[in-house]
Amino acid sequence: MRTRRASRVLGANETAIYRRLVEPDGPKLLTPSDAMKTLPGTIGSSSLVHTLSSLESKGVLRRVGRGVYLNESTGLAPKIVDLLPFVFRPPRYYLGLNAAANHWGLSPQIPYSYQVVYLPADRAQARRIARWCLLLKRAERDLGGILVPVAARDGLITSKGVSQAVLEGAQLPISTVERTLVDAVLYTGEIGGAGEALLWAKAALSKPIDYEELDRIVQEVYERVNSVAGRFGFLIETALRERDGNAGWRSSADALLTTLGTLAARTRATYNWGPEKGKTEYFEKWHLHVSVDYLNQLREASSFD
Repeated sequence: MRTRRASRVLGANETAIYRRLVEPDGPKLLTPSDAMKTLPGTIGSSSLVHTLSSLESKGVLRRVGRGVYLNESTGLAPKIVDLLPFVFRPPRYYLGLNAAANHWGLSPQIPYSYQVVYLPADRAQARRIARWCLLLKRAERDLGGILVPVAARDGLITSKGVSQAVLEGAQLPISTVERTLVDAVLYTGEIGGAGEALLWAKAALSKPIDYEELDRIVQEVYERVNSVAGRFGFLIETALRERDGNAGWRSSADALLTTLGTLAARTRATYNWGPEKGKTEYFEKWHLHVSVDYLNQLREASSFD
């Protein structure tokens, strides 16, 4: 990471901001409005900009874009995971998809791109988050990765399916292993395709998955995204053909398939899984059109343990 030697000859306003930055819970990301709150009195916007520019020249801050500064008061850039709570405030969010799969041992791929599933309050908030993530890419080498915002497709983020974990020293909300599996069929394109989803599902069959929790999450998501039953059922059925898993959990997996089949049969509607709607194969049991591209990915993934 880049280090910068900072001159600590600071003015009164600079000192007030600096003291907040070096506190144990000091912000890793700073905006002018955040900085204003640290000052004992009110100053004009031009004076505030001058103060922040001065702190940047002294190595305390690093400007990554208009109105967005990294806290480098320690002489080092923060880690990318440290920035999640500041970028994704105040909507509900969790670290998920590929980073979560790696954390739970479903994938060996060490993440560089940290996908964050979040529920924006409005378009303005979504634009602000997208802009900040884009700005932070300018410092990705020093931060050790990038943030990728992913709007929640089921329109709901609750405590169910989300836990707390420490990643590289930062405590963050992260999808549970059960939620991560369900997300594999909601965000298949984002994780790298159906082949990646199958690798996660096969790995999960050898792990102590809470099938009751998995059932609850699927049914909750189904109320908003009906296609999840057919997609997830097809994925688990495919994984079971490739790997039986622990014999003690096979009955639980079979019971889950029964539930998914019942959910899929509730409607006469059919659903798609994959980017190509014109080139698909239909699976009547799951009311599901699977793209040829995804089927080819599944066949390729079948050769990997």
